[in-house]
Amino acid sequence: MPSFTLLSSLLVSLIPISVAQATPVEFQKIPAVMEQFKQAELYRKKSATLGRLPLATEIGKPFPTYVSDNKGGYTLETENVISNNIVIASMPKPIVNNIYNQWLVPKNTWVKTYGELPTETEFKPFQRIKTIKAIKIDDSLLKLLGSQDGETATIQVSWDPKGMKVYKDGYLADYEYGIAPDEMKANYEKVK
Repeated sequence: MPSFTLLSSLLVSLIPISVAQATPVEFQKIPAVMEQFKQAELYRKKSATLGRLPLATEIGKPFPTYVSDNKGGYTLETENVISNNIVIASMPKPIVNNIYNQWLVPKNTWVKTYGELPTETEFKPFQRIKTIKAIKIDDSLLKLLGSQDGETATIQVSWDPKGMKVYKDGYLADYEYGIAPDEMKANYEKVK
């Protein structure tokens, strides 16, 4: 029996990762999810977001976004490609060591969210002016989103065909993204 367990473990480890990944779900097309947003609370980012323009040498390069894994480390959330019509956004404090939660924002979205574009390639602080509606990701929401492990789900996003991983006890924002539990706790507040 132990040799069968070893063999089956080996076979599972040979399955390509892409097969094991969930197909991204377009949550905006799930009526039961969208119904929850009717009673969703408003949140505002309480911490400043750092923003900068990309360097010419960064254009066309892959850009990973990392979030806390809620265990003292970090995990890949999504990946994108840097273009000249984006702003690189960053949280001011690292997740761990020199690993920061950074992501790409289209310039037109940045202006709607923060009011003005960065003018330099060095990070500067910006205060969010736009609020979001967000719903907590619980067991029932994970099920609606097609979770395969009861802890995460993959939602469809415009910037990564592989989608964005969202986490139990995190939040789903009303337009195209999730907020990891630690990020929500540290950086957002309810609007009264």
